[in-house]
Amino acid sequence: MDLTRLCITREHVMHLLPLMGLSAEHEARLLALHYPVDFGVAAAAFESVGIDLDELTDRMGGSP
Repeated sequence: MDLTRLCITREHVMHLLPLMGLSAEHEARLLALHYPVDFGVAAAAFESVGIDLDELTDRMGGSP
């Protein structure tokens, strides 16, 4: 699956926040993006708060 073609909405991120266990400051940083954003922009924002795609997949119960 080519994730670079995905568009990420604020609703997507709101759904993921409880899984991430972030501080209020880091949550606010993610929610401050001007949605919708390209997958790459969202991925960079997630990484800036310490969450990479592999870790997020694990927290969602996906395969390692």
